[in-house]
Amino acid sequence: MTAIQKVALLGKGFLGSAVLDQLVKAGFDVTVLTRSRSSIQGVPAGVAVVEVDYTSTDSLEHALRGHDAVVSTVNSAAFMIQQPAIDASIRAGVKRFIPADFGALTTAPEAQGLPVHARPVEIQNYLKEKARLGELEYTIIAVGLFLDYVVSSPFVVDRVNRTAVLYDGGKHPFSTTSVASIGKAVAGALRNADATRNRVLYVHDMVLTQRKVLALAKKYNPPAEAWTESNVDAEAQLADMVNQISEKGMDMSLVFGLLKAAVFSGKYPSEYKNVDNELLGLGIMGEEELEAMFEAKCN
Repeated sequence: MTAIQKVALLGKGFLGSAVLDQLVKAGFDVTVLTRSRSSIQGVPAGVAVVEVDYTSTDSLEHALRGHDAVVSTVNSAAFMIQQPAIDASIRAGVKRFIPADFGALTTAPEAQGLPVHARPVEIQNYLKEKARLGELEYTIIAVGLFLDYVVSSPFVVDRVNRTAVLYDGGKHPFSTTSVASIGKAVAGALRNADATRNRVLYVHDMVLTQRKVLALAKKYNPPAEAWTESNVDAEAQLADMVNQISEKGMDMSLVFGLLKAAVFSGKYPSEYKNVDNELLGLGIMGEEELEAMFEAKCN
């Protein structure tokens, strides 16, 4: 039986802060590992903050000794520091590693060949090999789009400029999860360590479409007639983004363009048909909660 109590958190940005809050609420002993202690704010009482060199396996190993699990929420710029962190975890005797792979399609075999998924898949394969050798356990949590960004960012529809580019009319469903629920899922995975060992877990707060998001954005950011809508062919847009990235490289605007096209194309399993919410202690968000998020953001 795997018992997890002491957890090290790599990264404390938007997602990491939400994960930290839920780990503390769940009663775990948490240490935040950071490049610079001065950059860390809003740490709950009782949480240790340790400065480390993310590129040094020795530095990470020293900081990770005595911990049962590592949860990584590092951003895309620091994504590949997870490989030395995995090595350090093994050397330090850590039992479980949860990578910063809280994505929509990175675990879908049919989507893993997309260029934006190369690094997550590399880390997945590295972890799976370590698990095969019995050196470290892993849990990967697929969450769909971050609901907080669905509501507030222009990724799905542009609320600020009242514009929407709809892929195939905005009809394709996708799973979405708030960062608070992602934090609860992480805590639930560690609390149920035996049932979540060496597994990919799927969670969502709800399933939405671009069309549904647009309707709510119009409702809470009127007048509706001020909105401008356009439509694109999803598969054509997906192919165009792949071609542009192959020619120009991983420019961030192209990366986001490809991610949007992939999630909204209907070609990949963006809607999770079976989720592990019950195992992890998560419910399904109701319509009233969703509307409250839109209302709060628009007021």
